[in-house]
Amino acid sequence: MTSTEAPPLIKTPSLRRNIGFAVSGRMVFAVTQFGILILVARLGTPEDVGALTLASAIVTPLFFLTSMGMRDAHSVDDLVSYSRADYVALRLAGGSFAVLATAIIAISLYWQDGFLIYGATIALALVKFSGAQMALNHGMFQRAERLDFTAISNAARGGVGFAVFGLVFWQTRSLPLALLCEAIAWMASYYFVDRPLLGRIGSVTNLAELSRAKTGTVLRLAYWVLPLGLAGWCLRAAIATPPLILERYSDLAAVGLFGVLAYGHSAMLMIANSLSGAVAPRLRRYFRDGRRRAFLRTVWLLCLACGVLGAAMVGVAWLAGDPLLEFVFGPEYRRGDLLAVVMFGSALNMATAPLVAAMNAGQAFRQRLLVTASGLAVALAASLLLIPARGLEGAVWSMVALTATQAVLYALLFVRAMRAMPASNPDSSAKGG
Repeated sequence: MTSTEAPPLIKTPSLRRNIGFAVSGRMVFAVTQFGILILVARLGTPEDVGALTLASAIVTPLFFLTSMGMRDAHSVDDLVSYSRADYVALRLAGGSFAVLATAIIAISLYWQDGFLIYGATIALALVKFSGAQMALNHGMFQRAERLDFTAISNAARGGVGFAVFGLVFWQTRSLPLALLCEAIAWMASYYFVDRPLLGRIGSVTNLAELSRAKTGTVLRLAYWVLPLGLAGWCLRAAIATPPLILERYSDLAAVGLFGVLAYGHSAMLMIANSLSGAVAPRLRRYFRDGRRRAFLRTVWLLCLACGVLGAAMVGVAWLAGDPLLEFVFGPEYRRGDLLAVVMFGSALNMATAPLVAAMNAGQAFRQRLLVTASGLAVALAASLLLIPARGLEGAVWSMVALTATQAVLYALLFVRAMRAMPASNPDSSAKGG
């Protein structure tokens, strides 16, 4: 199959501006999600924060599995074997399965614990369903190198979702209802913001195109990107392991405190992934054309930028963690010592996040699965060893064990992946990047 893409000729921003758009848009989105966490902590109870953390630990790995890394795959796919409609069909089917699986798991495991946990979990799954469809849109924006569109999309869904969630939670103090309304707000953002932007790059997939997607082709696409999906599931399952085990050995309030501390890790990873995603299509061209020097220079500059940012956040947490946590969340969340530990683990992740984009550029999807599966095994072993004896502190150090393992393995596999880069093509290297 040849590509059916025929985007209009529009001027794209420079690489530097695209990186700026990617980071700024993701930071706005991260701030809105952080704002939701603050609202739940300030207006609700520690149990509400714990329920939100637990719901995220259940839902997020499922959606990473069924999303199969399609945003990253689409941005580096040459679209010879698969079309855009194939990706959209697979994403819709995967998201629907994730919602159904979430409902079954939540009701089966937490029916006796009350509506707060299973209700919040199912409602969060609906939020993630909307977000999953938008994430594929962002892969299309990345492919067209229009990261300004990604920034607009992130700002719109984050801002509208935060406003709706905040209003509903302030009025009702019901976490499940607020999450349900946030899901509706995200879907509205999809239709009224994302679709017009997709139209500007010729990437809207209408029902006629979607209906022509062949089941066999979609299944072959699923098989091709399955390693990315499994890698994403292993990564998020590893991050979800400490709070899930902590809930068994402690209480929902302790899980909520862990969720507050761990959000800094998620926010920093969002920024690192945005930096990496901004250059993914260009890295793919460098790799495909054998432009080793340009490829390495881009990757190392990104590693340096992410590493410096990570180190700065460790310093902030070390010097001002206690007053910051008390000011933002309240005195019961004052654990700056543990926040510094979390930020140290996050800094390791940030410094090596660009290596993931480099491996995606080489389409080394199965190597990524090896890293994340190893990380899951380490996180599970560390959690079972440390949490029963040390509680919350053990959960935090389990995260560090996870990020350290992944950092070392990504560095080793990056060296191996570089050996697979094809020889330089003189015609392509003469072109501008």
